[in-house]
Amino acid sequence: MTDGGRNLVYLVTGGCGFLGEHMIRTLLEMEPRLKELRVFDLHLGPWLEALNPGSVQVTPIQGDVTRAEDVVAAVAGTDVVIHMAGLVDVWGQNDPEVIHRVNVQGTQNVIEACVQTGTRFLVYTSSMEALGPNKKRQPFYRGNEDTPYEVIHTEPYPRSKALAERLVLEANGRKAMLLGCIHWQLESWAPDPPQ
Repeated sequence: MTDGGRNLVYLVTGGCGFLGEHMIRTLLEMEPRLKELRVFDLHLGPWLEALNPGSVQVTPIQGDVTRAEDVVAAVAGTDVVIHMAGLVDVWGQNDPEVIHRVNVQGTQNVIEACVQTGTRFLVYTSSMEALGPNKKRQPFYRGNEDTPYEVIHTEPYPRSKALAERLVLEANGRKAMLLGCIHWQLESWAPDPPQ
């Protein structure tokens, strides 16, 4: 290994959003193998300039997950992609087609870019909205992606997150893809983290 064991390149899509900013700061603080951290977002935040990344190279990339060429360019050469980009709309304020394009097509673009570039690890950030109310209005306790749950999605945002989650799960195992949809905790994203 070079750089004192620092050899991993991460990309965080939606890296300037609420969750993305926290992920960026957490990775800089807690991932000792991080060499480069790419921050991909439609709107880059001014807080990026104030970061103190130490010896980690932070690369801001302004791009759009709905544009496949932007995503492929950002993903090329990465070891881990954490896909957090999305259009959150719990109040029904946005055009359903735009929600679908960002959340579903954007996720498909990320998956295809990972496959095309050989990126082995993709972590997808979904939403509790993807579980949504079920037909019998029963609560959801201690389940996982395989737990049967008869969901009804009547709004565009939860429907889009459920569809995107399904895309990631279906892509699991494709060439270059080892992981699917998971709930991420530091160093729990892979049975054997890359060396």
